[in-house]
Amino acid sequence: MTFSIQDYCVLLLLVIYLLSLGLFLRQQRHNKGAGWLLAALLCWPLFMTDEWLRMSGLNELAVLYGLSDVFAVIAITCCYRAIKPMLYLQPSAKKRLWLPAGITALLQVAALLIPATEKQRWLMASPIGDPLVLWPAYAAPLVAGFSVLLIGILITEHMQTYHRHLPEQAVDISEFKVTGLASVMGITVGIAFMSILLVTAATFGFFQLAAWESYYHLMLGAALLSILVSLLFARNTSPSPFDHERLDEGKATPYEMSSIISKAERHTIDSKAYKARRLTIAHFCDEAGLDATTLAIALRVSDKKSFRRFIYHFRLEYAKKVLLRTDTKVAAVAKRLGLNSEKFLSDYLVKHLTKNGSGQ
Repeated sequence: MTFSIQDYCVLLLLVIYLLSLGLFLRQQRHNKGAGWLLAALLCWPLFMTDEWLRMSGLNELAVLYGLSDVFAVIAITCCYRAIKPMLYLQPSAKKRLWLPAGITALLQVAALLIPATEKQRWLMASPIGDPLVLWPAYAAPLVAGFSVLLIGILITEHMQTYHRHLPEQAVDISEFKVTGLASVMGITVGIAFMSILLVTAATFGFFQLAAWESYYHLMLGAALLSILVSLLFARNTSPSPFDHERLDEGKATPYEMSSIISKAERHTIDSKAYKARRLTIAHFCDEAGLDATTLAIALRVSDKKSFRRFIYHFRLEYAKKVLLRTDTKVAAVAKRLGLNSEKFLSDYLVKHLTKNGSGQ
C-alpha cells in the first residue's frame, strides 16, 4: 500500500488522538466539563471516517461516505459546554447551541441519496464543480465549517469577557488566565474560515484539487484535536460568580455601595485576606457573606478600582509596615505576599515615602 502525504498526516493525528484519549482516561477527571470533553473526544474519530475509508480502501463501505461532517459540529459544541464551567460559576445551557448540529445532520441525509458507485469514485478523487447536481457532497461540509467558525467565535468571545473581568474577580490574575486555550481557539476560528473557502472553491470549480476533502478533514480535524489536547491539561481558572447583566448596568444605591465596601474592608482586615494566595472574589464574598456582583459594582463605581486593586492596597500597606518596622528584606516580603517582584515593592515604597515627605 502506498501512502500519500495526507495519509501520513492523518496517521500522525491518529497517534496524537490515541495519546490524548489515554491521558484523559488516566486522569479520570471528575470536573463539570469532563463528560462533555469525553463526548468531544469520541466524536473526533467519527468526523475522520471518510479518511479512514480512503486509507483502508474499503469500497464496500463507501455508503458511509459523506455522513461524518456533523461530528465536527457536535465536537466543537461539546467543547463549548466543557469550557464554559471554567469561565462561569453558574453557566447557562442554551438549547439553540445544538441548532447547527441539527442543520448539518439534516443536510447529511441528502448524502444517502448519492449512489454507492458514485461515492466509490469520490473516495479516490473528490468531486469538483457542478454545484446544482452535486450539492449533497458540498452542503454538509460547508455548513459544518460555518458552524465550527460561529461556535469557535462564541467561545473566543466568552474567553475575552472572562479575561476582561478577571481583575474584578481575582487578585493573582496571572494564575487564572487561559491564554493558551484562547490562542488555540483563535487559530481554530481562522482554520474554520479557511475550510469554508476551500469547500466554496471546490463547489464552484475555482481550482482542480482532487484531494480537497482530505485537506478539509485534516484542517478541521487538526484544529479540533488541538482544542481537545489543550483541554486535557489541568489549569486553574476563576469562574465568574457575577450576574453580568447587572454588572454591565453598574447600578446600586449609594448606601448599598458604601455599606458593602465597609464590610469588605472590615473582613479583609479581620481575616487578613490580603495574605491569601490566589484569592478570588467568589471565595472572599462567601466567607464575608457578601454579594460578589454588588461588591464589584461598588468598587468600580465608588472607588474606581477592581477587586484586585482593592486587595493589593491592603497587601502593599502591610508590606510597607513590615519593611519600615523590621529588618525583613524586600524580596522576602514580596515572596510572602505573592507580589510581582522585589522591584515592584521597592518602587511602591519610594513613591509612598516621597508622597508623605512632600506633604509635610
